[in-house]
Amino acid sequence: MPSDWRALSVRLSLIARALGTSFTMCAIFFAPATHSAGVAATIVVSNAWIRWLPANLPAAGYAILRNVGDSPATLVGASTLDYSAVMFHESRNQHGIEQMLPVDSIQIKPRSQVSFAPQSYHIMLMQPTRSIQPGDHILLTLHFGDGQSLKVIFEVRNADGSAAKRSTASNRG
Repeated sequence: MPSDWRALSVRLSLIARALGTSFTMCAIFFAPATHSAGVAATIVVSNAWIRWLPANLPAAGYAILRNVGDSPATLVGASTLDYSAVMFHESRNQHGIEQMLPVDSIQIKPRSQVSFAPQSYHIMLMQPTRSIQPGDHILLTLHFGDGQSLKVIFEVRNADGSAAKRSTASNRG
């Protein structure tokens, strides 16, 4: 019977190893989510909206980014599935000439804010990948220099910045 004991021992060892792996995977899967203390956790975004223009003209994204942390945050990019190209620009008046200049990164100092607004910084959104209209919502991901990102929902508004008017009439067929 020693060979039976060895076979049983091998089987029990394999079962124990499989159960150990399963328990480890369950512990990882069901563990509470933790976030590293990166800069994205200290950025608060408000008034996020996109100025819609007709005929697939480039749109502009605006928002206020407030750094409530004690370390500077460097915004290095943005992305969305709804536009093929996303970049940062800054509108400036240089010698009486309005210019829109590309910006590689934007630093947000601790306990301060940066405004993306008309005639200032803005997120340039070009080549929509779908039909976009006032009233839609666009998910933009902001990327920071420390490798973290922050997902923000932007409301698409009319060219003048006003919110889209929604019909309140119901269809009572």
